[in-house]
Amino acid sequence: MYNTRIVGARKEGDTLTTVQIANADGVVSELKSDAYVMCLGAYSPQWAKLLGQTLRIYPAKGYSVTLPVINEAASYNVSLTDDEYKLVFSRFGDRLRIAGTAELNGYSTELNLVRCEAIVRRVRQLFPDMTDGQNAQYWTGLRPATPSNVPYIGRSKTSNLFLNTGHGTLGWTHSCGSGAAIADIVSGRVPQVDFAFTGRVPERKRVSLGKPVTT
Repeated sequence: MYNTRIVGARKEGDTLTTVQIANADGVVSELKSDAYVMCLGAYSPQWAKLLGQTLRIYPAKGYSVTLPVINEAASYNVSLTDDEYKLVFSRFGDRLRIAGTAELNGYSTELNLVRCEAIVRRVRQLFPDMTDGQNAQYWTGLRPATPSNVPYIGRSKTSNLFLNTGHGTLGWTHSCGSGAAIADIVSGRVPQVDFAFTGRVPERKRVSLGKPVTT
C-alpha cells in the first residue's frame, strides 16, 4: 500500500490484533492478520516501544551526493569504497552517486551543507577530471543502527509480531537474505542461513566460529 501511514496498533495480551492505517486522504482503516512483520527502519523502536518492547536502534544520519559525469573516459563504472573517508561510489547512467558519513542528530533529516560540500571536495580530489562538482543534488536519510551492527531478525516479545529491522548501512545488501530468513521464521521453519538471529527462533544447533552453539 503506497501513500499510507500507520497511525495506531491494538494488542490483546501478547498478541497484536489490528494495525490502524491512514491513506493519502486521511481515511483510517484497520488491517488484521495472523502475523505481522515490522520493517520500519530507524522508526522501528518508536512503534516497538508502544507495543512494550525496547529495540536498541539509533537513527544514524547518512548523506549522499549525486553529480553529473562530465568526462566519461575519466569516470568509474564499478562500485568503489574510499576506506579513509568512509565513502562509497556508485554509477547511475550519466550520474555519479557518492554516499557516506554518519551524523548522530536524532531524527532530524535537515541537510548539513558542510557535510555535503565535504563529500564533493573529496570526489574532486580523487577524480578531478570526472566531475566539476556543479549541479550537485544532496540527500540525507536515517540508517537504523544497532550497537553491534547486527540486525533484529526474528520473533518479538509480541507473539505474532516479527522483526526485520536494524540493518544499519547494509539494508540493500542484506535485504534478500533477511527477507528469506524472516519468511522461514514466520512459517515455523528453520532459516537456511545459519547465524544467530536476535529473535526467538526454534531451538537448534548451529556452528559459530567452529563451536556448536544452542540458540
